[in-house]
Amino acid sequence: MVKMVFTQQCASDIYCSYGSSFPFRSIHGYGSQACSSTALSAVHVDYSKKLKLKHDIQLDSSAALRVGPADTVDGSNKSNYNSEKATPVNYAKPLRLSTSNASGLTLDGYRVEHDETSNNDVLCNLCENGKLMEACNLVDVMARLSQVPDLQSCVNLIRGLINVARIEKATRVLQVMILSGVVPDIITYNKLIGGLCRRGQLNSAIKLAEDMGFCGCPPDVITFNTLFRSMFEHGKYDEAIWFWKDQLRKGYPPYLISYTILLELVCKNCGIQRAMNAMEDLAFDGCHPDLVTFNSLINLICKRGNFEDVAMVVGGLMSHGLEPNAVTYNTLLHSFCIKGKWAEADDMLFIMKEASHPPTVVTYNILINSLCKYQILDRAIDVLHKMLNEGCSPDIVTYNTLLAAMCKVDMIEEALNILHSLRNNGYSLVVISYNTLIDGLAKKGEIKKAMVLFNEMVSDGITPDDITYGSLVMGFCKQDMVHEAVEMLQEMVKINCRIRGSTFTLVIQALCRNAKLDTAIEIVSIMVSRYSKPSKAVCTSLVRGVAASGMTDTATKLREVLIEHKILKEDS
Repeated sequence: MVKMVFTQQCASDIYCSYGSSFPFRSIHGYGSQACSSTALSAVHVDYSKKLKLKHDIQLDSSAALRVGPADTVDGSNKSNYNSEKATPVNYAKPLRLSTSNASGLTLDGYRVEHDETSNNDVLCNLCENGKLMEACNLVDVMARLSQVPDLQSCVNLIRGLINVARIEKATRVLQVMILSGVVPDIITYNKLIGGLCRRGQLNSAIKLAEDMGFCGCPPDVITFNTLFRSMFEHGKYDEAIWFWKDQLRKGYPPYLISYTILLELVCKNCGIQRAMNAMEDLAFDGCHPDLVTFNSLINLICKRGNFEDVAMVVGGLMSHGLEPNAVTYNTLLHSFCIKGKWAEADDMLFIMKEASHPPTVVTYNILINSLCKYQILDRAIDVLHKMLNEGCSPDIVTYNTLLAAMCKVDMIEEALNILHSLRNNGYSLVVISYNTLIDGLAKKGEIKKAMVLFNEMVSDGITPDDITYGSLVMGFCKQDMVHEAVEMLQEMVKINCRIRGSTFTLVIQALCRNAKLDTAIEIVSIMVSRYSKPSKAVCTSLVRGVAASGMTDTATKLREVLIEHKILKEDS
């Protein structure tokens, strides 16, 4: 005789008397039948007679189980159980429990009889199709079945979850991987730590980083850099220093990049004095600064204009047995030049020579570039002569800087002479060298000289770019050479060169000025074909510009064409 007990709660576990338990949750869409609010919570089977258990136990599939809302059967309550009077509430499908994973039982919608290989195939397929939530559910199921999920699938799943900001789910999958003995790679760890930091879950990120070493994947430079930046965003300055000291004491390498970033953050948020104190403090734990660290701090305080703090950093540099190098001096020179401190810049050049670090071409380029920006061109040329006298050969950057400055102050002829001198002396000129002068000549209206330079450029094997062609088109339009401008534009279309909207506008305006409306409309069509949707503001400005020049009829026709191409609206 079999005695059964049914309780009216949502099914969560099914137990059989011989000790096996199967956690059970019905997920709508995967199970064959939705769980009713009064579904069976547990089934306890007692045998008054010994039954011989072989391979499985079969509940009679012909008998439907019906439970009334108040029917309870146990030893103390004498409530009647009458199958004819009980109100049918839910019909449970027969459950087949076997020692070899029941063929009818499912976990979270996945069949239990699937072995590890089969479930990993399903997991891989779900990840490839972007079904992240279903893949998460399957990972949970595999964990309960003591199956090891596929490493690469889990890695892809974690990264995908992080990309859609499902950080909790990603953390859960990571935990399953670790408990299964599978170690993720450092990139996956760092992505998850970054996601936690972006969510403001700094403590969880730190905890994850601290656990990484125990899992066989120790944190690296990116890990520490991410944590440092997040700590300082949350104002945890002292905690960041303490954390780094703790990592050093645990035996992690004193990564100089992370160390430098930490000191930079301390300097930005707490001042250079606090950064120098932290530097000395960390030296006791085996983390010593190098020239990169000091140069980084010098660059930081120079950008802020705190020149009075430079001496402190340089003093610290020398106290650690180091000497300033060319980068140190160039950094200081650059900061002086930006502020227009020319006397200090001259002093720096003198110090470099005395310190056996003579100025290099980079040093002089910094000085010449700054002088050109301040339009002190005569002194920039003097520096060029000084370079040549000292045997420091200028490079193409030096000359391009001077050529651009000359063109701005209307010294086109002098710039041309320098360019031709460089060309005749075998210098490898680049496209920007020619572009600078072609643009200067075109703006000045000397389009014929610009074309001569263009032909020289092509003959030297230098390929013109969109800036070259755009400058020439602009020069033709300024001289109302509309035929040449259109030809140049067509050449750009032919070679599939990028054409700026301003270039189209210049050509259309020039055509309208010369009463060549039909050609202007053709150019509008080309513009539409080149751009999916040209700027409405540019087209409106174009129509207004044509109208303002007195050609109202032309402006009206041009506006109609733009409306036809659905660039402008009727009411615009």
